[in-house]
Amino acid sequence: MVVALVLRFYAIGHIPPGLYHDEAFNGLDALRVLGGARPIFFTANNGREPLFIYLVALSVSLLGRSPGAIRIVAAVLGTLTVPATYLLARAMFGRRVGALSAVLIAGLVWPLNLSRIGLRAVALPLFLALALWQFWRGLKTGKRWHYVASGILYGLTFYTYTAARFTVLALALFVLYQLIFDKTRPHWSGLLYLALATGLILAPLLVYGVLHWHEFMQRAGQVSIFNPAINGGDPWGTLGRHLVRALGLFFWRGDFIPRHNVPWRPLFDPLTAAFFVVGLGICADRGRRQPAYAFTLIWIATLLLPTILAEDAPHFLRAVGILPVTIIPAAVGLEAGWQWLAKRTRPGLASGVIVAVLAVTVGSTIWDYFGRHARNPALGYAFEAGEVQLAVEINRFLGMGWDGRGLTATAGELLPGRRAVLANRLWDQRPTVRFLVPDSDALTILGEDTRPRPVPGETVFLALWPYEDLRPYVEWLPAGSLITVREGALEQGDLETTPHLLYVVFTATPAEASAAPEVRFAEGLTLLGHDVEVEADGTLRVRLRWQATVAIATDYTVFVHLVDMDGERVLAQSDGYPAGGYYPTSWWRPGDVILDEHRLTLSEPYDPARHRLRVGWYELQTMYHLPVLDENGQPGDEYAILE
Repeated sequence: MVVALVLRFYAIGHIPPGLYHDEAFNGLDALRVLGGARPIFFTANNGREPLFIYLVALSVSLLGRSPGAIRIVAAVLGTLTVPATYLLARAMFGRRVGALSAVLIAGLVWPLNLSRIGLRAVALPLFLALALWQFWRGLKTGKRWHYVASGILYGLTFYTYTAARFTVLALALFVLYQLIFDKTRPHWSGLLYLALATGLILAPLLVYGVLHWHEFMQRAGQVSIFNPAINGGDPWGTLGRHLVRALGLFFWRGDFIPRHNVPWRPLFDPLTAAFFVVGLGICADRGRRQPAYAFTLIWIATLLLPTILAEDAPHFLRAVGILPVTIIPAAVGLEAGWQWLAKRTRPGLASGVIVAVLAVTVGSTIWDYFGRHARNPALGYAFEAGEVQLAVEINRFLGMGWDGRGLTATAGELLPGRRAVLANRLWDQRPTVRFLVPDSDALTILGEDTRPRPVPGETVFLALWPYEDLRPYVEWLPAGSLITVREGALEQGDLETTPHLLYVVFTATPAEASAAPEVRFAEGLTLLGHDVEVEADGTLRVRLRWQATVAIATDYTVFVHLVDMDGERVLAQSDGYPAGGYYPTSWWRPGDVILDEHRLTLSEPYDPARHRLRVGWYELQTMYHLPVLDENGQPGDEYAILE
């Protein structure tokens, strides 16, 4: 339990980074629940079972709208799965196998990763373990209340994750096994109590599924290998390949999706995999005579079907139903290894060897997950960390909501005179942003709100989708403002090979009255001032503050050149449209101040005594340079020298 708690709760607020949209949808539906909705099945995002979402609603009511509020539910459920696995394995095989199974479920990568992401699949292993524990207690004691408890818990499994539907087949096959091989025969009255309790709990969801069959089954149809869009016209070949891949998830190659697994890592490390194979052999050898061994094999084989019959096999969410039962053969193999060593050496030495094996397993998990996986820069793209960054920027700007730190989101107070304005695409198609950013009168969604535009004196945060015409949205910046433009975070979809920009931010703050301009150029362009800073890596950052005194019809290119004292050798340069190219001069409004930043990569350290900065403007097509104007407004040089 200590191992499980540490591994599941350590840095849960920021490992993994970001908040994937499937997690955010759970958060949004939790907000619906807190608002009074009580659905038995959530139809958004391809349809989802409700139990996890109701638990998230409880967490959000306590912690607020934060990633941690969603993921801490998974961490709690994943931790509770450890003692539940112990109880199940002990009921089936005894205390030592139970203890070994508990250590494995606590220390393997797959269940660990599942416990750190806010997806509903994490609830299935816990409720399965509890239901099967009571089922085996009923088989051993014949007491009906164990079957009733098993039925109640089993009914709840159908409210966790879609793969639970395949458990009916696994139980039916086990009953068939009992009829054929088990001389004791099933406890029919106990099974009847189990079925009645299950039916009572399952009835509301079952009725909904019958009345809304398409919504209830749509995801299964989308990902099925019998869908021509998935199998490419070769369903049986696809089935064969998926069968091989599913069998390989134990010791060869696991799920490649970084949200589900350390990519490609199998369930077991090589050392534990060897004991898993031994355990499978023992189960196969004893299965005809001892029901627990047969049940283990039947369960693993049946609950692999959800990933075999769907795309992207092996898929660690769809295969989650094999947990925690699939851990037990490895524990059986370890227990057999302990017995073999104990007979040939001392029991203490045998125990030491098994403990060493488990230590290697847990150590490899810590290294693979927290060492390699968590430090992979691409992991942020997989969990859509860019959207979280946008949400945090909005919340910090407005002074309310989750600020990117800790597990909780404070209510806060709106900072006066501030307005956040978002492109519709950054809101409507980004559930992560919608969940993390609280509703507020200071938040405007372009194309949806009819609120009046900001007025002079307000401070505005304008986040736009960078791949559309941005000019119409500039009018949302109050006149007479200091305007800065910067690029936001990057994003990269699962099927994309390179990251791309997610958003660009225009910030408008009330401009202060300026002193006399530093430099005047033709066409009404004036340089109000500048500052120079050498960054830690030696890059020279130059900030220019421009203002247009009249409307400008041409998009001029600004240049910043670092030259030697003679002006004959250019040491570094930056040429382009101002404000990173997002705010060309033809958009400038008279009276606004535009902060234009340039970074120069130097081949030698910057020295004001030996270097000079040249700044100017030109029209790119004709290479016409705007002249500098003197005090009398007469044209002079094609550039200005900045002190």
